[in-house]
Amino acid sequence: MTEATIPFDVRPIPLPADAPGDVRVWRIDIDFAMPLDSPAYAVMNASERARAARFLRHADAARFGSVRCALRYVLAAETGIDAASLVLDADERGRPFLAHPNAPDFNVSHSGDHGLIAVSLARRVGVDIEEARATFHWRELAPAVLAGIDREEIEAMTDEAAQSRAFFDCWTVKEAVLKAHGDGIGGGAITMSGFSVLPRAGIRYALTREASAFDALALDAPSGYAAALAWSY
Repeated sequence: MTEATIPFDVRPIPLPADAPGDVRVWRIDIDFAMPLDSPAYAVMNASERARAARFLRHADAARFGSVRCALRYVLAAETGIDAASLVLDADERGRPFLAHPNAPDFNVSHSGDHGLIAVSLARRVGVDIEEARATFHWRELAPAVLAGIDREEIEAMTDEAAQSRAFFDCWTVKEAVLKAHGDGIGGGAITMSGFSVLPRAGIRYALTREASAFDALALDAPSGYAAALAWSY
């Protein structure tokens, strides 16, 4: 896939050597000035266009539309199927999948000005990006996100800004794990506070056994954001 084949600002994110070689990740930088009736959005089907139209704010519609269209272009490059002809469906838990034979697994996320797409032909993947706003009252969400070890690691930090960054790191990787697992944040076989991911060694997280057969790492993210990738063994 080249810049000439996709009308969005999509770039691959280099992954470390110890990440699975079959996993690929792209970042989308969202152009909020692009109108939703522009040719770039033409690959969306009628249902997707209707969903975009239901958003009350243009920014929310642009995030959804940009990431969905970029996903179609990425999957078209992976499968050789025309981007507009791809059939995207969802399972009983709402996790999207590509309804074609031998289709790759994929996952998407978006927040603020950016989105992420992860794809693999060999395993389940999950990805998450969050805008780590300094004004966000993360302690209000901590009981639903942090396991005991996570909380101990964060509370041991003496700097409030470092605690906030660590919380967002923890939050994004747990979202990515749950999305790869297929349960999402609503709960299921595992819950966000039901497993620990800290302490973090470099970009790798220490997932406890409750997270099942998954691994995860932090992704390079724009300043003011946290991002993570998770995958099944």
